[in-house]
Amino acid sequence: MRWLQPLYHRLSGRPELLHALEQETGLRRTDPSDRSLLDHASLCHLLEQLHAAGEPHACAWLALQFDASVGSGQVYFLRSCAQLRELLAELMTNQPLMLPLGYFGFFIDLGADSFELRLQPYRPPARLAEQLLAEGALAWLKRILDLSLSICTVPMAARSMAPPAPCAEPLEALLGAPVQFGAPHGTLRYPARLLDQALPGGNPRIKHAMRAGFVAQLRNSDAPRPLSRRLIGCLLTHDGAGAGRASIEGMASRLGLSGREMRRQLMAEGMRFAEIHNAHRRRQAFQLLVQEGAPVEAVVRSLGYASRASLERAFATWFDTTPALARQARLQLAALAIDEDWSDPVPLLRMLPPSIHGPVDAAACLQDLEQPATPILQAYLLGLANRAEYGGHMLDDASGLAGQLRPARLGQLVQGLQLQAGPGRPVAALEPLWHARLAALARLPGLPWFDALSADEQRRTRQDLARYELGALLMYRLVGAPYGRLLGEAAAWPRARVLEQERLHFGLDRHVAGAMLLSAWGLPRRVIHTQRAASHPATPAARRLAALYEPPGSP
Repeated sequence: MRWLQPLYHRLSGRPELLHALEQETGLRRTDPSDRSLLDHASLCHLLEQLHAAGEPHACAWLALQFDASVGSGQVYFLRSCAQLRELLAELMTNQPLMLPLGYFGFFIDLGADSFELRLQPYRPPARLAEQLLAEGALAWLKRILDLSLSICTVPMAARSMAPPAPCAEPLEALLGAPVQFGAPHGTLRYPARLLDQALPGGNPRIKHAMRAGFVAQLRNSDAPRPLSRRLIGCLLTHDGAGAGRASIEGMASRLGLSGREMRRQLMAEGMRFAEIHNAHRRRQAFQLLVQEGAPVEAVVRSLGYASRASLERAFATWFDTTPALARQARLQLAALAIDEDWSDPVPLLRMLPPSIHGPVDAAACLQDLEQPATPILQAYLLGLANRAEYGGHMLDDASGLAGQLRPARLGQLVQGLQLQAGPGRPVAALEPLWHARLAALARLPGLPWFDALSADEQRRTRQDLARYELGALLMYRLVGAPYGRLLGEAAAWPRARVLEQERLHFGLDRHVAGAMLLSAWGLPRRVIHTQRAASHPATPAARRLAALYEPPGSP
């Protein structure tokens, strides 16, 4: 309701129209602190009444009045991004909750000298009001860009799904660009140079500090949300100490459902309560025990475990280590201080050779293990797919990503990572790692132990081998040039000596760092165990993988 208040000023000269809208749609005067809602049917009726009364673009006009001071913190978080490309990537990866009503997909098409923001409904609009809402969502995107850049952005062109209509203030004047009406989706096209425009409020430390609050605001947004996300909100506010372990009946009651109805709705989404609950506790345990250093006993109570021993058993099952050792490794990472979130995959992508920065086909890039970006993309997206939001089915094989994330969403996530990484600055000191990985993958076919594996085991082995050096990228990101010098000196050293020197100089080696990275992303125990075992290869499987990375001529 608060977003509709500017209508009172706009229509101050038409009191009869305002009165009719109040009587027929429930519009009323309120203040910015009022979070009451106008139901969707009434909002659609209001927009169609305005259209008939000679105000066809009122929804777009309202979106352009958006006041950041009542924006639930969204704009303040987005403005802390360093560049516009980073802001747009946040919009892509956090849609649909950030878009009005959550009814639209958000896409970015990159051309040679321009880029296009495109809002495409998940279903064709059934009535005029839905076309007008899409037009408003487009104007809302423009307003977000204007607020974040602190300038009025001027699109090169725009398209609207709504039909053309004569009015006193045409859409061209509102958007500042020529508009094509009756299009299959709404678009805004901008010069490509804007992607690298620095945001005045850009600050990685502030962005990292605000992220938790930003995610919480999204959970509590006015947009329609799937049952799985509403369930996670209930789990986050569940007090295990006061209410015991979360149950499906208890969570259903808080959402106004019966346990049977919740099971039915989750099943329709391809999900189960037990898997969502387990994935939620897994992620919370790592966040609280490792990232935040919360006392174990407090986490035992908040997550509803019977005892400290039961939580530590679950932690070991998830992360192949104890909370104490994981926290120690995290403190070693923190000692190599950087200003950003150390588990963010985008800075790792920026260090890669330039192949990642061309047009990316999600399915192709996730299959081609020879591409430098593939191990990062695979691992990060696997962790994302394993989260409670996506059902909590624990995947360790990239072949299941499209099924769990859905192909369109998978492509959008890859494109968002690509967009945020930008042109990047490849690190020359890391080039030997790419060559070593290609050589290791090339050695696999024909090895007796590899040929004896099943097809699934061979695919997983290739994936393990491809992400074997992920920790080295993280170490370089944390340490910088001193780590690069060690890599140069160690080119001909046996692997055991390299890892020993890493532990001596930096407190941990690349494989412990890699295990922490994969744990933070949310990969399953088998994948994490491969990294931990590589730190001190003792089992035959670990020794076989390590041997593939030994430099030529080493004993």
